[in-house]
Order: sequence, then C-alpha cells, then structure tokens
Amino acid sequence: MTSPSGRPTGDVLTETSAVAARLLGRTRYHLPEIVLALALAWTLVALVALGGAFLEDAAIDGNRGTTAATVLDGSDYWRTLVSFVDDEGRLQTPAAGISYPVGLTPGENIYVEYDTADPTHVRVAGRTAVDGILPVAGLIAGGWVLLGPLYVWLRRRRARTGTV
Repeated sequence: MTSPSGRPTGDVLTETSAVAARLLGRTRYHLPEIVLALALAWTLVALVALGGAFLEDAAIDGNRGTTAATVLDGSDYWRTLVSFVDDEGRLQTPAAGISYPVGLTPGENIYVEYDTADPTHVRVAGRTAVDGILPVAGLIAGGWVLLGPLYVWLRRRRARTGTV
C-alpha cells in the first residue's frame, strides 16, 4: 500500500491486505468464468473417461478371450475384483478390477471377456462402453443443471451491479 504521497507505508499487514482485497475483487469479478470453466472441465473429464472405456473395449475386442470368473470379496462401488484363469492357465486377478461391474456381488460366478495380450483389461461378457453412454450423459447433464444456472445468475448479477 502506498501513502497519499505515493510512497510505500512499510506496513506489511496493510500492504498484504490491500493486495488480497484486489485479488479477491478480481476473482469475484471473474467468478462466472470460473464456474463455466468448471462445467467445461466436468464435461471434458466425463468424455475422456468414456473415450478411455471405448479404447479399452477396442483392446479387448482385438485379442478377446472369454472365460468364467468369480467376483471376489473386497469389491466396492468403484472397483469390482474378480479372479479367472486365462487362456494360458494362469490365475488372473486384475488389481484395477473389471469394467462395467454394475450389479455384481461377491461369490457370484460370471463370464468375462479379457485382452489375451494383457489380461488386466477385463470386462463383464456382453457389456461394453456403449452401456456407459447414458450414465455419462446423465453425469454431464447433472453438472450443467447445477452449474449452468449458477453461471447465468452470476453473469446477470455482474451485468446489473458491475460486481459479483
């Protein structure tokens, strides 16, 4: 901060407070753009995740093996663990779990499809990334339902008052 004569006051607390107030004012002014950036990032992350699922499916479809598997204890909402014997007779338990695990319970026997070149890429037989389009679309829509009106409201408020 400077004194009326234009020289620094030397008071670190006052100067830091003034800098923080200017920064907060700029951040408040740009809050609509920050909300819009969050909505766009949310959308991008969801689309990248869906794209990754399609790439993993392509890898599995390129070298597909099908076998029976058992759903293991230790599975949770984000990861379902399975064990199966691959085409070379090795027991596989992919640490990342399987793709599209909705509705599986520990102890259940299921069929899985896996990439014979990399058995850590495994999915429930008959399920593909196409099954994920609707949930991802819902996730994207939910983000926009929340952040879209907030963005519009913040823009209108800034236009009306000059600040947010």
